[in-house]
Amino acid sequence: MTECRRVLDGAEALRGGDLDRLGDLMGQSHRSSRDDYEVSIEELDVLQEAAARADGCYGARLTGAGFGGCVTAITSEDAADHVRERTAVAFERRFGRRPEIHTCRVGDGADVVEARQDASAPQR
Repeated sequence: MTECRRVLDGAEALRGGDLDRLGDLMGQSHRSSRDDYEVSIEELDVLQEAAARADGCYGARLTGAGFGGCVTAITSEDAADHVRERTAVAFERRFGRRPEIHTCRVGDGADVVEARQDASAPQR
């Protein structure tokens, strides 16, 4: 039930632009997944903790199926490189290899589009 509540609270935080609150909820979610459901692994915990502690990161949590999935972190655009490097260094220091880290930007989301029929396409 706590994760369901966090999802609703996270949606409210997003609507209100409260990224600090969203980040806090992400951290709670990670800890719950790790402690209550035991679906994390040490590598994900190191990535999550390093990202969440880096300046400019609002929060981070494991995502995917767990047991070796990935970590998602929310940062300001200006801090993305810093958070990525701090996270990679912490991981490499602990495990002796660099993690694969991808930077993504949020798009406009789902939208309704109108399909236009190509005049050269066969008519059906």
